[in-house]
Amino acid sequence: MGTERITFSTRRFLVGKAGPFPRLVFREEVMLALDQFSHLHSQGEHGGFLIGRKQEIKTAEEYEIIVERFVPIPQRSDASRLVIHQDHYRTVELALKTNEEIVGWGHTHPGFGVFLSDFDKKQHQRFFPEPWQIAYVMDNQAHERAAYHLVQGQCKRLGGYYVLRDMAENEMGITTESRPGPWLRIVVAVLAVFLLAAGVTIGFPIIREMFISPKPAGQLVSDPESVVTVRSEQGETEVETPVPDPVPTPPVVEAGSITIVPPSTVPRYLDYVVERGDTLWSIAGKLWGDPSLFRLIAEENDLANPSVLRTGMTLRVPVDPRQK
Repeated sequence: MGTERITFSTRRFLVGKAGPFPRLVFREEVMLALDQFSHLHSQGEHGGFLIGRKQEIKTAEEYEIIVERFVPIPQRSDASRLVIHQDHYRTVELALKTNEEIVGWGHTHPGFGVFLSDFDKKQHQRFFPEPWQIAYVMDNQAHERAAYHLVQGQCKRLGGYYVLRDMAENEMGITTESRPGPWLRIVVAVLAVFLLAAGVTIGFPIIREMFISPKPAGQLVSDPESVVTVRSEQGETEVETPVPDPVPTPPVVEAGSITIVPPSTVPRYLDYVVERGDTLWSIAGKLWGDPSLFRLIAEENDLANPSVLRTGMTLRVPVDPRQK
């Protein structure tokens, strides 16, 4: 019996404007985790580290920033601002996997807009001084997002960024419907008049289509640099070959004008890096406000002795304990 093979196309969707350097790319699951984090922490400022890699590319931009994980920083629910300590940075550094780097940080600004305060700028310059390290700001009340990086010591906002999505072979993106050109309208109008004169009943529908403009649909801009990944029951094979984009490149649109529609499967877990003095009881209190939920963390990570935690170890914790 043959093995069914399903082909996936990895595509990049542009949010905002392309360029200038550097190119910033979020994996879709990370973007969804960030959005969910901002909604769960709608009071005060909260955030964490963005983990990923700086990847060399053969273009004028030289490299791109790939964001692959988000590690929250535990703090009080009523904190007025996110304060990063050196211990936070070192703890996350020790827990990094091979070929991973701290590529920046993200934090919430509920109801205050997506800007960097003077305190944010100083904190970014201290911990994230490289031009490829970014600050990602989220305002879930205004439904706005923005990314910044350092340019000659100044924080500069990026025009846009990409979201990396795996699309099944039969999944289609949303494109913009185009209106007929003027010459086509003239030809069709003449044809419609002729058909009407001949008494053909389809004349009226043609004229109706001529003068009623189609409503434009939402638009997703696809990056032509795509790869194809083939997966089967016998294993997984990634073939990094360019996938031609059949959709012509549409005009550039302003940041925030594109809505990325998340798939039905929403990430349910985040990584938590254990700090000195942490217990399962205190972690459950920090994340969910209910220390009695510590058993969920113990069960999810198969901890033989839940009372003993090693500083720097990474725990897999549910984003919302109600989904357990």
